[in-house]
Amino acid sequence: MHDLNENAGIQSIDYTAQVLELFCKNQSRLSLKEIAQQLNESPAKIFRYLVSLTRIGLLHKTENNEYEVGSLALDLSFRALNALDPVEEACKTAKAINYETGFGTAVSIWGSLGPTVIKTFDPSRSVYSQIRVGSVMTLVNSSIGNTFAKYIPEHLLKQALELDSMRSSGQKLSQKEKQDFLQRIKTQREEPLTVMIDRPSRGLSSISIPVFSISEEVQFVITIFHVSHLLLEQQDQIQDYLSAKILELSKSIGAN
Repeated sequence: MHDLNENAGIQSIDYTAQVLELFCKNQSRLSLKEIAQQLNESPAKIFRYLVSLTRIGLLHKTENNEYEVGSLALDLSFRALNALDPVEEACKTAKAINYETGFGTAVSIWGSLGPTVIKTFDPSRSVYSQIRVGSVMTLVNSSIGNTFAKYIPEHLLKQALELDSMRSSGQKLSQKEKQDFLQRIKTQREEPLTVMIDRPSRGLSSISIPVFSISEEVQFVITIFHVSHLLLEQQDQIQDYLSAKILELSKSIGAN
């Protein structure tokens, strides 16, 4: 079997992909004029592609002469989603972050007892950490817990706070402390990155970021952790890097 030449291909199909990508980035329906403008092409040229895409079912033409995703595209999307393992994809991303930075990484989900670590990758330099597989992290004193707290429903958060003393590095909270925490979390919901310095362990700091599902619910939290001074001296670069990696992950699991 001959090796495939990456430079070989059918140019018209490559161009067709540009047309289809518009429907991933924009509103669900586009007119011929809108498609032509965004691709900086004449409507006459674009129309030929739209006829073919509509004929094979990748696009559908509405009664208002607008175009939307067609039945074949939907079938392919559903098959891709069924074949996808979001946990595996999240763990691959965490492993890549660990390899590229040398920092410890963790993947957490919301389990029956709260924020639960399901996978970790150790930092290149040995450090003591309470972030281990199976650990149920405190809502208040960990970046993992804080991140989940920002996005889970409020009634669930209030129930979970009642049990925070049972979690790793958790503490029993007074009513005032609970209210203060709930109020603080509300003000931070527009800030996806959570930085925790010297908590839950002295000398260890972490940065956590949420990963949302296709239904826009928090599905995972991915965390970078390391010795405080090493993490904090590179904090800005790490935050930018982590945000970019999570954006890639979100796209790969169907959540833009």
